[in-house]
Amino acid sequence: MALEGSTLFLDGAGYADDTLREVEAYSRLIAMAVVGVEEAVGRNITGGFANLLAREIMAKYKPPGSSIKDALEWLGRNTVFRVNTYRVQGKLCREEDEGKAFYLIAHECPVRQILYLEDLPAGGTLCRIMCSYLERLFAERLGGRYRVRLVRSGPNACLLRGVVVSGNPPPDDVDVYTEPPSREEYVEQLRNMLSAILHGLSRALYLTLGSNPAMSYRAGKSYGRRLGAMILAEGYEAQNLEEAVEILNEGLQGMVKTRLEGDRLVLEWSWFHDIVEREGLQHPEFIYRLVQGFIAGVLEMLVGRRIELRSTQEHNVYAVMQL
Repeated sequence: MALEGSTLFLDGAGYADDTLREVEAYSRLIAMAVVGVEEAVGRNITGGFANLLAREIMAKYKPPGSSIKDALEWLGRNTVFRVNTYRVQGKLCREEDEGKAFYLIAHECPVRQILYLEDLPAGGTLCRIMCSYLERLFAERLGGRYRVRLVRSGPNACLLRGVVVSGNPPPDDVDVYTEPPSREEYVEQLRNMLSAILHGLSRALYLTLGSNPAMSYRAGKSYGRRLGAMILAEGYEAQNLEEAVEILNEGLQGMVKTRLEGDRLVLEWSWFHDIVEREGLQHPEFIYRLVQGFIAGVLEMLVGRRIELRSTQEHNVYAVMQL
């Protein structure tokens, strides 16, 4: 499964199931955090969150060289980004109402697969993170301030509009055309970029949520309700919490495995927790609470009443409160 025109097809032949499932797990964890925060605390907060995360990505993916052409071509060779310049009659920049503007065609970026896999609309905080990263890239190379926004998203590419807020516009002779990678390259590049985003994500959550993991739980629960509604739309219906737990395990397709023991929910296995431990993330408690809230949100939608999961002395056991 992938965006039409994209390079990665998660149901394609030639890849180990674990590799593709891992990409899905990384994607869901990132969407859970970013979209959950957006829905739980509002876009006024997530604007700063997006900038923080873009800064973290830039620290990992800062292209060498001195020109913006060098930077975009380096991204096309070494990352998931495939960003081309769009020139009309030999010119990149043009005068528009907001001043000098330029356009970019993004055939690929790290969030296009996330949006598809999670059935999310373009234009939210995930896209804002990618645009903020490009703004930093232009500022670092040209020495000014730039605003990049999504104009239109499509199955094969996204049209981005850049505006020169201050400083020098990009040179008109910048002509960048990036070649598509092989599917093997793409899978590896995507896996590496999702890992880098997740590392930045744990730090950005810590800074944005004011050192309060409870807010991370709230964000996860918001996203869990979203997924729970999608599971309900598939025709699943739980008569009680026991059935809801069974549907949860099936609906998440092996990403988590839980079981109910009286008024306690035991997390037998979680791909999300495995990723956190393997990556050695800073502030892992924010991701753990995020997943805890996510599970609560899914169960809440399936049973049709408020569900809260409270932490216990055992890290993989939650007290279930049906309210």
